[in-house]
Amino acid sequence: MRRRQIVSGVLMMLFCAVVSAGIASAQTAKTSDDYDPNVQYDCDRACLNSFVDRYLAAVVAHDPSVVPLARDVKFTENGQLLKVGDGFWGTASGPPTYKLYADDPQAGQVMFMGVLPENGAPAIFCARLKVELQKITEIETVVSRKEPGSLARPEGLVDKPILFETVPPTERRSRENMIAIANSYFSAIEKGHASYVPFDKDCDRVESGVHTTNNPSANSQGNSTNTLALGCADQIKLGNFQPDSLIRDRRFLVVDEERGLVFVSTFFDHDATLRSYKLTDGRTVQQPRTAPWTWQIAELFKIQSGKIMRVEALVNPAPYGMKSGW
Repeated sequence: MRRRQIVSGVLMMLFCAVVSAGIASAQTAKTSDDYDPNVQYDCDRACLNSFVDRYLAAVVAHDPSVVPLARDVKFTENGQLLKVGDGFWGTASGPPTYKLYADDPQAGQVMFMGVLPENGAPAIFCARLKVELQKITEIETVVSRKEPGSLARPEGLVDKPILFETVPPTERRSRENMIAIANSYFSAIEKGHASYVPFDKDCDRVESGVHTTNNPSANSQGNSTNTLALGCADQIKLGNFQPDSLIRDRRFLVVDEERGLVFVSTFFDHDATLRSYKLTDGRTVQQPRTAPWTWQIAELFKIQSGKIMRVEALVNPAPYGMKSGW
């Protein structure tokens, strides 16, 4: 009997210890979510950029614990829902060599586009973070690698001063206006009608590090009309984008009013039913690809005085009809 009482007592003490630990843990968790008058909950441009820098440092260190994550944080990489710490978290091998930020304090969101080494090879890395109550609640990343089937040329991503410049207040547009301008770009590509888009006469575009407008030296196919030598508007007027059958799931995620930047996530579908098409210069183009395909697109627009000045895009091959995971 005595022995049984001792065992029962020990078990009770162990139970009480476990319960107490659980209560203490719950109280600690609750306290960390309580309002703290000493915390600055507003997150301005510098604050958002600091979250990006801390996130990148954590990725390179392969250690999610060193960055403030919400308990229900959501993370995708190339449209796939992953556990934080998986994917590029395990393969990033050094700090960025190129960095570009777009900040949206009003929405608590920030975009980063840059080049980071992955197991020693440069990769284009794009991330969108949403920050709420000084914690990261959403992580959406796109990684574009220089591999067969990819357009990625990380070496082509270099600083473009215009993307970093502050737009004078008199030349800014409202959030809604900027979104409408960016959206008109995609609608024009679908309709083949550039008059829908307010392009600046010097508009220029880079896709995954490849200069795809105003680039007369890029005429590898020897075409009579070098498409890549044309400007943003003239490429659409030429009918160059006719195989793009649908531009869907357009999400306007970050609007940086101060610097005139709009960051968009979307998909370009190609159903491969158009086997040939005629350009406005009279040429007939044969479609070499025989199966449907999709491009996953992360696109940044520079808008000033109501016109698109620059387009910086990340283009990734994806399964036909792929969704974003959001």
